Amino acid sequence: MADMFTDTFLPRRLPSTLGSTPENHAVPSQKPRSMERSSATPHFLFVTTPMQGHINPARRLAARVMASMPGARVTFSTAVGGHRLMFPSLASPDEETVDDAGVLYVPYSDGFDEGFRPEVHGTDTYKERARAVGRETLSAVVAGLAARGRPVTCMVYAFLVGWAPHVARAHGIPAALYWIQPAAVFAVYYHYFHGHEALIASCANDADPDAAVELPGLPPLRSSALPSVVSITSPEHPHYLLLDMMRDLFLVLDEYKPKVLVNTFDALEPDALRAVAQFELVAVGPVVPDEASPSRSDLFRRDDGKGYMEWLDTKPARSVVYVSFGSFLSMSERQAEETRRGLEATGRPYLWVARKGAGECATLDGGDDDNGVRAQGVVVEWCDQVKVLSHPAVGCFVTHCGWNSTLESVTSGVPMVAVPQWTDQPTVAWLVEARMGVGVRARADDEGAVDRGELQRCVETIMGDGEAALGIRAQADLWRGRAEEAIAGGGTSERNLRAFASELCSDVNGTRGDGVRAAATCT
Repeated sequence: MADMFTDTFLPRRLPSTLGSTPENHAVPSQKPRSMERSSATPHFLFVTTPMQGHINPARRLAARVMASMPGARVTFSTAVGGHRLMFPSLASPDEETVDDAGVLYVPYSDGFDEGFRPEVHGTDTYKERARAVGRETLSAVVAGLAARGRPVTCMVYAFLVGWAPHVARAHGIPAALYWIQPAAVFAVYYHYFHGHEALIASCANDADPDAAVELPGLPPLRSSALPSVVSITSPEHPHYLLLDMMRDLFLVLDEYKPKVLVNTFDALEPDALRAVAQFELVAVGPVVPDEASPSRSDLFRRDDGKGYMEWLDTKPARSVVYVSFGSFLSMSERQAEETRRGLEATGRPYLWVARKGAGECATLDGGDDDNGVRAQGVVVEWCDQVKVLSHPAVGCFVTHCGWNSTLESVTSGVPMVAVPQWTDQPTVAWLVEARMGVGVRARADDEGAVDRGELQRCVETIMGDGEAALGIRAQADLWRGRAEEAIAGGGTSERNLRAFASELCSDVNGTRGDGVRAAATCT
């Protein structure tokens, strides 16, 4: 497959207009045109923001599509800022490349090719500039592919590039949204932006921990289970930009009514997948990498020498606590100190991924030998998380509840201590504890930190010998089996993805029925 692209596509670069201002990046006037797809080779274009949590699941789904349709072409496009981190050895940061599986990588520009930094660029400029520059440069990518005899037949886009469907329609291409969070989160956002904003925000900000909101198609959700974004009530909030972009996304969804591919599986969220009658949500997950997948990447990867894997080899089965809080937010020094002391209080070996420059590294300095080994645990700056979770020595995962990490833990059968921080993570923690029963949620104090005693309690609840621990471990094994069944040949998600891939010749943007909005209450 790689040879199919090499002669035609490499090397190429983006148009020279990348450095101009947003007003110079209006999308050229184009009328939608129908493309003769019946005889064309299926060609999927995946489009994401330059964020690791978006790039990874999109690359993994792209690999799944190629596996289900061996004759299909796949092109992957993220912003130059992410592309240059994925492929640091390229002669130019916007140069095209092809991976070993034959996926072509062609970046677009969001106007921030060196990376977006809020403290430098300001959040007020991001949305409009990224949309204006992104629409023109992605349009140029699509046009360039067609000019080279490789017309795109379907665009699949992640949710923070909500402007991508406009580009698809301008080129007469059907588009589908790839929702990389739980279906329950999609349903909460839909209802929030369709008449229930005040109700949901009120519940999310209710000081009563038992306050719950009832939304159509979903079980009652307490405030602690709602996505953090729906609690925002002021444009001055530091995360208001995310809420504003989600609002724009749902406006575009209402306009185009695309099919929505969801990184979940039917057995896990049967009701949430059907909670929004206005959209067809299709479960295609869990989309996680396997050992042979070319999509196992990390934008912050370090050359760690794999010493941590050798260390794990020396430990008994299910004896190690694995700790990672993701790559996006930094941990406060107090939380890092409480985590360290809580882990040491368990008396169990631990493997902790601590990002350089973050609070956790500052707290851990001075207690390690040259290999990052402490008396009780190992501290590393990066690790291959899938390999770690698959290692028999790992018995518990202390996680921020990013959806990608959670699904990797579920498919590995590893119970979790949930320490959610923001966005969809509170809802993910609810799925972990209440829906699947594969973990426990750590309770934060008034400052939002999980203290050492609470962390110790949670780890012991999972790794001890009591009835609760045995039950959680049994549930983890049960849900691992269900996840494996969903993506195996003939499984629900495998069938759904194959059916989607076979529908290339039909327009996935057809309008569906309006549905009737049900009543909602907050109790």
